Amino acid sequence: MICPKCGAENADGSRFCKTCGAPLADATSTVDTAVPTYSNKSSKKALVAVIAVVAVVLVAVLAANLLGLVHIGASSSAGSQASGGKTSPDTTVVSSALWSGNDTSPYVDQDGTECGNTPSNYGQRAETVSDSDYDYFYSDSEGGLCRAKKGSSQVDVILPTSKLESANSHTTFYLNKDGDTLYFMEIYSRYNESSDSSFAICSVGADGSGFTTLLEIPSTDKSTGSYSYISGLYLYDHTLYFVVESMSGGSMYSDYTYDVYTMDEDGSNQQKRCSIQHVGASTLFVTKEKVYYSYNCPDTENPGDYSRSSVFSQNLDGSDQQEIYVSNLDWIADGPIVQDGFVYVTESNLTNYAVGDWSFQLTRMDTSGNAPSVIWSGKTGRNSYYKLSAIAGNSVYLAETNDGRLASLISVPLSGGDSATLDTSFAGMDPVLSNSCDCLLLYGYGMGTWSSGAEVSRIGFDGTVFREVVG
Repeated sequence: MICPKCGAENADGSRFCKTCGAPLADATSTVDTAVPTYSNKSSKKALVAVIAVVAVVLVAVLAANLLGLVHIGASSSAGSQASGGKTSPDTTVVSSALWSGNDTSPYVDQDGTECGNTPSNYGQRAETVSDSDYDYFYSDSEGGLCRAKKGSSQVDVILPTSKLESANSHTTFYLNKDGDTLYFMEIYSRYNESSDSSFAICSVGADGSGFTTLLEIPSTDKSTGSYSYISGLYLYDHTLYFVVESMSGGSMYSDYTYDVYTMDEDGSNQQKRCSIQHVGASTLFVTKEKVYYSYNCPDTENPGDYSRSSVFSQNLDGSDQQEIYVSNLDWIADGPIVQDGFVYVTESNLTNYAVGDWSFQLTRMDTSGNAPSVIWSGKTGRNSYYKLSAIAGNSVYLAETNDGRLASLISVPLSGGDSATLDTSFAGMDPVLSNSCDCLLLYGYGMGTWSSGAEVSRIGFDGTVFREVVG
């Protein structure tokens, strides 16, 4: 079963995507002609079947500079000792990631905004978050939300799954940290038809104390038959921002609505700030003052193609909506990611349908869409994909994956110039590369299989191993 939102492949009968959490609807939708009226570009050849295959890999595309493992597999136990590996002091200077003086936030943007995670991590579902002492992540096999102390082999479960609501499976996305408190989105997947799956925003102390559910929404609106889920959680200057995405049906021609809300860290003062509606899915990135989103507009005259691929911005109150960038390739494959005053997207063309060859380019522009420049380009084959990943130090990192496994990690200078392929080995599936401020953090599932275990690795920005821990 292919996810209509991110293209990831899921087991038949799944109700939610294992990658992005979107509901998997069986309903087929007819083509809706109420598509925004843009002047069409030439018809694109990004056929749905091919997009689906490529997007499956999008699931596994994020990481790539790691060899310092925190592997947590099905047979792991907390507190195991390190098994070899090089070490390097955690003192790397990161020009685009600044620790706040009192460590209340993992990241301070160039405009002084305190962020609950490094901004580029939000573009990768923020499956990890780090502070000056610990890396935090979720592992089913360990039994809950974990933390691993930097420079140590110790892995502790701070929030056991047993403390969460009953469900057939749990998934944790969009980790944030403010002071001594973690904030995250939890998916409760329930396969019993009498009990709806749901999405919740939760908080817990960094030591596991004070678990609280701040907000919870059911996945299905029985009165309308539409599906809703939380598709983003951000933390800026001690305020939570979240996106509730709703769709009717499960095709690229379905109607999508994105409602952006804010609320205080205790769950109070919830306010709807703006709403975005159109035919077909978008990818949103919310900042403190604006919403940026990419939109591949479905072509009603050429089913399976897109008529226009753009990046939009608007104020948080819905005003001043602008189309700031129009791609000249088939589609915008990934992004936008917004960090330190710049917007990043990857774009793609199908260059050879017979063999499944794709070309990719990484484009950078300012937040008004001015001076867009292609700072990297490359090609890949069938079942491979380049994923826009971490922005750290003076580089943007792209993760190339093949069939859900990490193939390579590419470092692209922010100013352009020659890219570098980093020597990396990582066995986890669906790898996600994060900027943890003093290094890169790679998170994936299992050891080369789609299992419930987790593998976490820490490396330097140049590929140097920080530590290797096997748990």
